[in-house]
Amino acid sequence: MFLQNFVLESDSNIRCQGDRPMPAPVRGNPVTWLSSTALKFPALTVAIWLALSAVLVVVPPSLEDVVERGTTAFLPDGAPSVRGLDAMGSAFGTGKAEAYAFIVLVNDDGLSKADGATYRRLVAGLDAHPDEVVEVQDYLEQPQLRTVLTSKDGRATYIPVGLKAPIGSPRSNEDVALLRGIVDDAGTAPGTKVHITGDPATVADLTTAVEEASDRIHLISVGLLVLILALIYRRLVTVRIPLVTIGVALVCTRGVLSILGESGLALSSYTSAFVMAIVLGAGTDYSVFLISRFRDEYRDTGQVATAIQTATTRIGTALVASAATVILGASTLIAAKLGIFSTTGPGMAIAVAVSLAATLTLTPVLIAWTGTRIGPAPAIRPESLWSRVGTLVAARPARVLVGSVLFLGILAAFLPTMTLSFNTRAAQPSDTPSNIGNAALTKHFAPNETLPDYILVTAQRDMRNPKDLASLNTLSRAIAKVPGVTSVRSITQPSGEPLSQAQISKQLTTLAKQLNKADRKLTKAQPGLIELSDGAAELDRGANKLADGSVQAVDGVDQFVTGLTELNEGLETAADNTDTAASGAGDLAEGALQLARGLQSAHDKATLGVEGLKAIEQALAKDLLCGVDPVCNKARKGLKQIVDAQDEQLLGGLQEAADAALSIANGQSTLADGLRKLHGGLVRAEKGSGQLADGQKVFRTKLLQLATGTEELAAGTSALSPGINQLADETSRLTDGLDQAGTYLSDVGAQANTADAGGFYLPASALENRDFALARTTFLSADGRVARIQISGETDPLSVDGVDRYTVTRDAAARAIRGTTLADADLLATGAGGLGADLQDYLDHDTRFVVGLVLLIVLLILILTLRSLIAPVYLLASVILSCGAALGLTTLFWQHLMGQNIEFNVPVITFVLLVAVGADYNILLMSRMREGGLSLSRRDVADAVTATGPVITSAGVIFASAFVALIGSSVHGLAQTGFAVAVGLLLDTFVVRTLVVPACAALLEEHNWWPTRPGTGEASESA
Repeated sequence: MFLQNFVLESDSNIRCQGDRPMPAPVRGNPVTWLSSTALKFPALTVAIWLALSAVLVVVPPSLEDVVERGTTAFLPDGAPSVRGLDAMGSAFGTGKAEAYAFIVLVNDDGLSKADGATYRRLVAGLDAHPDEVVEVQDYLEQPQLRTVLTSKDGRATYIPVGLKAPIGSPRSNEDVALLRGIVDDAGTAPGTKVHITGDPATVADLTTAVEEASDRIHLISVGLLVLILALIYRRLVTVRIPLVTIGVALVCTRGVLSILGESGLALSSYTSAFVMAIVLGAGTDYSVFLISRFRDEYRDTGQVATAIQTATTRIGTALVASAATVILGASTLIAAKLGIFSTTGPGMAIAVAVSLAATLTLTPVLIAWTGTRIGPAPAIRPESLWSRVGTLVAARPARVLVGSVLFLGILAAFLPTMTLSFNTRAAQPSDTPSNIGNAALTKHFAPNETLPDYILVTAQRDMRNPKDLASLNTLSRAIAKVPGVTSVRSITQPSGEPLSQAQISKQLTTLAKQLNKADRKLTKAQPGLIELSDGAAELDRGANKLADGSVQAVDGVDQFVTGLTELNEGLETAADNTDTAASGAGDLAEGALQLARGLQSAHDKATLGVEGLKAIEQALAKDLLCGVDPVCNKARKGLKQIVDAQDEQLLGGLQEAADAALSIANGQSTLADGLRKLHGGLVRAEKGSGQLADGQKVFRTKLLQLATGTEELAAGTSALSPGINQLADETSRLTDGLDQAGTYLSDVGAQANTADAGGFYLPASALENRDFALARTTFLSADGRVARIQISGETDPLSVDGVDRYTVTRDAAARAIRGTTLADADLLATGAGGLGADLQDYLDHDTRFVVGLVLLIVLLILILTLRSLIAPVYLLASVILSCGAALGLTTLFWQHLMGQNIEFNVPVITFVLLVAVGADYNILLMSRMREGGLSLSRRDVADAVTATGPVITSAGVIFASAFVALIGSSVHGLAQTGFAVAVGLLLDTFVVRTLVVPACAALLEEHNWWPTRPGTGEASESA
């Protein structure tokens, strides 16, 4: 409707707004020609913009949808932490996980059976989406994980979920939405809450927060802009011109970005917010510059057509140069490695380019249609504020310059105290779903439970051997000594504490204890050894006596056997003689008496022999050595059998025969009976005598063996006694040695257990122990070629201290592995701290690259525009000082007063915008000074300040207001960027452009244009 009103209020030649038709397009200068052509065909120009806007609204999808589908990964694919995560996934997981989220289940009353059912439904829901969820670590599949994944208070548990999409990518945000849908479908018991957290959820929530903030930012920005324009112009028709221009520019910019985004241009959630601010700021500024110059020309000429043509001719080139600084400066961000920069720069550059095109074509037409109602600029009054400022600067340029630089320098002094934050959780409100989930984890689990850092050691061989395990232990101990590290878990210390059984110090101490124990036992047994030595001496003496007795016994047995032989012969004769007793009846009585006496004598002698054998048998029965010696033992048993037999048969028979003979001699029995008894007794005696003789022969043989054995025993015991004595002496010395060895090993064990000692020994077989099952699969890959060390710290790994700790840990690991058996192994670091560390490394690269390139581009544009080498140098220095002051003030406010560290992306984006926009304003100011020719005087400087002061101030305030709206964002990065750019623009407007630059120009005067000098033939730009 507004454009229709413009058309209805004018004719095709715009004659009602001036005294003559619009001149033909001016050829030669492309910028002037473009504006002149638009003025020549105003209706066509408006129609083209309307048609273009309509097409770009209807045809492409909305910018937000394109951004959501085309978000770039947070870090480049080649980032060390990303490569480490990929390697860890390949070695310990499926090899497909690019990021890990965590499903946290909490019941403040304690996990119940109903919660267990919820847990199973969650796992089943995750398993049902293998394309998105590539890894699930749950205790249903791995029961040994129950104690690890469940809090000690029994009120919380969590499920690590491996996602296929990289962090910050469109698929990652979709995966987070999928997880939240699975949670909703699983349902929960009363009192139970389920949260999604982890890096993917954190970045997704940050994206959502930025998108939600954009809507509020847009409303606030438009409201502030309308208010400021109304205060500046106080005419609705004038206010509508920049509003229509930026409205068309915004619609077209968003459409162009949507098309380019669909074609592959990388965009981010920050794109929409910054595009809005850039279009509102730059588009309005360019329109304000053109309107201001038109009013000045209209005041001087009174002709609308002439005024607008002159205004576009004189300011068009300056606008192009000014816009070029922003376009090229923002374009440098395309080459940045961090996605947050590479996706923001193109959007800002396109926004400025479209805004410039609309300003050079649409805005002149709108001004021409309403020129008379816009009215001329008021005459400059000497007593006006800007006239007084210009006069002051021209009169005392040195004082103004020193005072201004001092003021900016004081603010810039806070810049070195800036602390950057890489914490994506802290960059968003605390009540986002991911932050609530992280708070639940922190409440029930150890700090940073799900945010450990990792060191991966990749070798070309199986590390399951004592030497490589000792090297891994050395690495673990070195990491544990890094300040701020609270826990290091690895294959050599799976519980977070050193494996005491594998410490050589422990092994030495145990050995020392055993030696000391043996020492005490030997010391206690030493008196027994002395007694043993004495007993051995007595045994030696007894054995010698036994040997002597055995020899004598053999001699006695020989004599006894001889006597028995003679006795047997006599008994045989006596038995035969009884057969002839009848023939000797006359001598019977006498013979019987003699026979009785002989038999009694034989009985008595045999009794002595048997008693002797019995004494020997009894002596051997009491001898302990004979019981031990097998030969002596057999001889003793045989001797007892002989004694028992002869005692019953031989002696009994002799006694019976003697009694019978005596009865015959005394006539106490009949002869026949006596002879029969006599004959029977003699037969028994003869038989016993024969057995006795045979037994004595066997006994003699055994006794001879006994004699030989006792002689050998005596020889052995003679050697035993000195040996026992020597053993006692050696044992005494051994106890002294054991005591010394135990003391030494105890001392070595104590020293080996210090932090600097590396004593470690773990055999490969120990890894097969059942207790090592979980540690083996957690910290060593299946082939043993990759080892994982898990590190936790006392501070948030995403905080500044956490990032510093990660970097120190990574460097400490690299140093510690040198000189070990794993010196040729590859080290990779990853984890939560790695995200911040990689951000820091890439930020350093991008900062150096972008800052250097932006400064070079701005310097070249200033040189080409002003055709000078002097002025561009101090102009560039002034915008650098202005940027430093803005960032210093930002640090003072947000960090020192509000307690928030500065988000890592704030300085770079602030620098690009402030340097580019600052150079933009510099070009406008210096172009106005040069319009008077090369002979620049202080009076010319004062006039330029007076003429441009109102418009540059208005432009600065308008541009600043577009970023003021960002301050209200709940996303810290947007709020801090809005603050930094807004205060930077205000400082640039009121201090740099008003005081510093004019003071420098006044001091240099015509030297500003060196090497160009007056009289070189250069045409005046006022023509």
